Amino acid sequence: MTVEASFVVSWTVFVFVFLIYLAFYSYDKCVLFQDAYAVCFRGSIQKDDDNVVPYINAHIQEQFGKKYFGTGEVHGSVDRNGHVTSVTGECQVRVPIRSLYTMYDKEGWKIRTQARAQIINPTHIIRKSRWVENLFAE
Repeated sequence: MTVEASFVVSWTVFVFVFLIYLAFYSYDKCVLFQDAYAVCFRGSIQKDDDNVVPYINAHIQEQFGKKYFGTGEVHGSVDRNGHVTSVTGECQVRVPIRSLYTMYDKEGWKIRTQARAQIINPTHIIRKSRWVENLFAE
């Protein structure tokens, strides 16, 4: 019974540690997408269309911050295609055992997410809406 108990206890500890790291992975993935979308949206509502990418580049690391558990440095990049801007965030969850034993993907515990937002000018939309309202009010 002692030998069997040693196997059961070691596997139970392994499963609990794996679940904790899986929870870190899930949390970091959700927070990374949230941060990527937040900075992407804030950049997309700038008054000047040419200021979108510089605004996002200036605030991306500030938005990502230090709130991630068990990861390396979070990297972000910005891309603009017409009237759509996208922010891509990447980080690597540090696992004490090789990723070969825990996740089968070549990327391992790497998190990569992308958020998109359409570039709009809120001031321009409000002025157009008021103009249409005044046009039909008379």
